[in-house]
Amino acid sequence: MEAKAISNTKLRVYSALGMLLILVAAVALGQGASLALIGIVGLLVLDEFIVNFLEFSRRHLSYILSQVSFILGYVYFNWVEIGGLFFKSFNNAGIVLNALMLLFLFVSKHDSKLLKKNLKGLSFLMGALFLIPFMNLSALAHFSEWKALFAGVVVLNFSVDTGAWFFGKNYGKKKLWPSVSPKKTVEGFIGGVLTSVVLSGLFWTVTFNLVSFQLLISFLIIACCAQLGDLIQSKMKRQFSIKDSSNLIPGHGGVYDRVDSLLFVAPLFLFVIRNLR
Repeated sequence: MEAKAISNTKLRVYSALGMLLILVAAVALGQGASLALIGIVGLLVLDEFIVNFLEFSRRHLSYILSQVSFILGYVYFNWVEIGGLFFKSFNNAGIVLNALMLLFLFVSKHDSKLLKKNLKGLSFLMGALFLIPFMNLSALAHFSEWKALFAGVVVLNFSVDTGAWFFGKNYGKKKLWPSVSPKKTVEGFIGGVLTSVVLSGLFWTVTFNLVSFQLLISFLIIACCAQLGDLIQSKMKRQFSIKDSSNLIPGHGGVYDRVDSLLFVAPLFLFVIRNLR
């Protein structure tokens, strides 16, 4: 039993290192490669959602329309019609979408099938829906200091997961929200948020030689939202009766499982970058 747990932990570590190497390689190759990587991740997430959540085949018209609309929109707004107005519009849309997702998290009944029914009926619009958070992420690549901003959002977001795992495993006693995510604890939540704020503050100080009270409060809010983004996907998976978005990444599940919180925090991070730097 113990050997199996250790083996799974190693598998998760190796997979995480592999994903980090892919990200570093894309950033090292430049803006185009980084934008391409974000777009590919978007297509994989969209594939997992339509096939595994909505249970449509890859030959279904909604699947084809969604993938095509995502590709066309992503390419157009990142390579053809690049402008601050479009990024601002996507940023505003992302914040509104986040608000709706929070409403789903706190209001929707755990056994409700309403979301699944409505999304199946609007399945042909999934490409446009998922374009919103991915455009908030890709918008960072259009800033002059885009490499540092990519590193910043990665540090902010994934240090939450690491801190939550460490503090939850070693000190976790009180369950956070058992009906949504049985393994998460209050101690893990607090530890993850504090880890993220501290590391993000240090990163910002070293990289930009600038950190303020407003930025630290922003990091605190975003770190909390990273946890909420993970809870939102956990609740969605329960309502859609699935464990993982796919089994593509050994030890981690699917691509959507790895970037769910990142997609949720991307509009908030972009808003901070646009207004508080």
